[in-house]
Amino acid sequence: MLIHPTRKRKQSITCISTLVLLIMALPVLTGRVNAQADRKFALLIGIGNYPPEGGWQRINAPNDLFVMTDALQKRGFLPENIMILKDQYATREGILNVWRQGLLPKVQSGDVVYFQFSGHGQQVADDNGDELDGYDEAIVPYNSPLRYEAGVYQGENLIRDDELNNLFTDLRRRLGPAGNLMVVIDACHSGTGTRGMEPARGTDRPMASDGYVKSTATRPTDGFAAPQYDDGSGAGVMAPMVAYFGSAQNQLNFETRDEQGQLIGSLTYALGKKLSQAPVNVSYRGLFEQVRTEMSAIAPRQQPQAEGMLDQELLGGRLLPKPAYWRVVRWDHPGAVGVDAGWVAGLNEGAVLGLFPPETRNPAAATPLARGTVSAVLPFQATLTLDRELTQQAAQDAWVYVLEQNFGALQLGLSLQLPAGHPLRDAMLNKLTSYPMIRLDQAPDVFLVQSANDIQIIARGDLLLESFSASMTPGVAAERVLRRILAYAQAKYLRQMEAQNPTLNVRFDLIPVQLDSRTLRETGELPIQNKLDAAGNLHFRVGDVFRVRVTNQGDKAAYFTLLDIQPDNVINVLIPPEGQTPAEFRVGPGQTVDVPRHFQIGPPSGVEMFKLIATEQAVDLRPIEVSRGTATRSNNNPLETLFGQTFFNEEVRTRGGKTVNLAAGSIHIQSFNFIID
Repeated sequence: MLIHPTRKRKQSITCISTLVLLIMALPVLTGRVNAQADRKFALLIGIGNYPPEGGWQRINAPNDLFVMTDALQKRGFLPENIMILKDQYATREGILNVWRQGLLPKVQSGDVVYFQFSGHGQQVADDNGDELDGYDEAIVPYNSPLRYEAGVYQGENLIRDDELNNLFTDLRRRLGPAGNLMVVIDACHSGTGTRGMEPARGTDRPMASDGYVKSTATRPTDGFAAPQYDDGSGAGVMAPMVAYFGSAQNQLNFETRDEQGQLIGSLTYALGKKLSQAPVNVSYRGLFEQVRTEMSAIAPRQQPQAEGMLDQELLGGRLLPKPAYWRVVRWDHPGAVGVDAGWVAGLNEGAVLGLFPPETRNPAAATPLARGTVSAVLPFQATLTLDRELTQQAAQDAWVYVLEQNFGALQLGLSLQLPAGHPLRDAMLNKLTSYPMIRLDQAPDVFLVQSANDIQIIARGDLLLESFSASMTPGVAAERVLRRILAYAQAKYLRQMEAQNPTLNVRFDLIPVQLDSRTLRETGELPIQNKLDAAGNLHFRVGDVFRVRVTNQGDKAAYFTLLDIQPDNVINVLIPPEGQTPAEFRVGPGQTVDVPRHFQIGPPSGVEMFKLIATEQAVDLRPIEVSRGTATRSNNNPLETLFGQTFFNEEVRTRGGKTVNLAAGSIHIQSFNFIID
């Protein structure tokens, strides 16, 4: 979806009352709101249950609102300043009324505004000749049908990007240069999916007559243009604006599933997690890079986009600090409590938290009152099973810290879309008896379907993993399918692994270089800027060469390992390379080292991810890669054990997919993804 901040733009919002619904969420803990909180406003629009007669696919946009409402409250937005418009209330008139009568009268110069639209998007015939491809982009209100009917409905209820731009411009003038506007669009206009697996937010059917569609068929696609933040009459008087989009203009924007199996916008899922965990002074660019990394795991075919003044502080630097510790918000009985953090904060079932006496500021040097294992997790709350009983008062006074981190269970949802009695279906059911962590038809991640004479393995997001002849022997085919889906599950698990430790804060940069074609010696570095597209995505071509530069910004010496996750989910250990020991790859605090080795880009094309893992002790993951996890039984290193489990070895199968914990702060992970063209 294309929107130019001062020329045109789309957004979405959801609501549950006729105009404004004040959202009630988990209680904000005393002492975590400051004087800035009452000058931050949000308008969230979510439309999922479009009227059946309108022809739109049902989507789950209202789920986005719950996550973003709590995420914003955690960072300082007061509940009464969050306006929500949802489903039947989010008509064209309802949206414009809330904007003009609910939002604009409240804000004043210097305020911060967050605006999100989650719903369908659609292209509509350009009405003023300003679009290269002949189409405006538009958000789809509740009362806008899908199909064009001459003389009956021609898109009158759509809200075009030109109109959105006018709304945003008026708001930015009201906010003034000291204000700030953030826009999030979790929608697209580029299709509804081709296989009916997971819902996509948008359509490839434009709101235009058949004749108009034919007349524009040969026009070039209108891509992203450089954002313009001031027109001639408003220079220097408008608030800066930044916009995030769930996908590129010509891509599908698929929904994903959260940890409870609920469908949610992929951009909202990633943004909710990263916003909740972001430091106070994070920039829009820094946050977006984290969002892009998260989305590469859950929506590998989407390339989220960002426009605007990305190097300014997020929301004008007006975020409240994320809590240094968590608190007990629910006391069930002496052996079970609920804390005010969930999967949005990075908690997974199996993690171990410590409940410490109040004012405990260094949990590593203190003894907890009790240890609690996460037994259930929601977006913003987790249930702990305690190893010793605590009174309600002692639990509610406690400060809660993570003692052991868990990266989640190794699980995969599989849908066998083959008829009963199909030989491959029966062979797969026989294979799956040894893999209890593969759940049939429960929040599927992968779909096995027959198309004509082929069997296709399709991942969520309409990603074709593999296709082979349906005439293949069932037993051989089942083994092939099993290996492919396990590789997909492993890659997804590793892509989502994140861990932060300021004392082991090691980062890396890819340095494009040029080699002499005869001697293969490096002749110079190439500017990385030449590899970036307008949206900031890094692109490499097959044959490009780079090396790795590693910098330790922490205060401890660290050993580092570099993992490569290819677009086809093949896992490689790049560092340490063959012939060198893990102990050789050490970087001291404040030190920068260039790894004396060149890497060349090869196929396949797609989104590739590198993960640099920093540890205090040297680890060697190479034997595990070669043995596919069977070399971990004698290892005492938890990270090596965990890496072995990602190959779905016998140990993790007997544990039903449950993985080992790592001590909090024992590793630091930096993730980086790029596109191979």
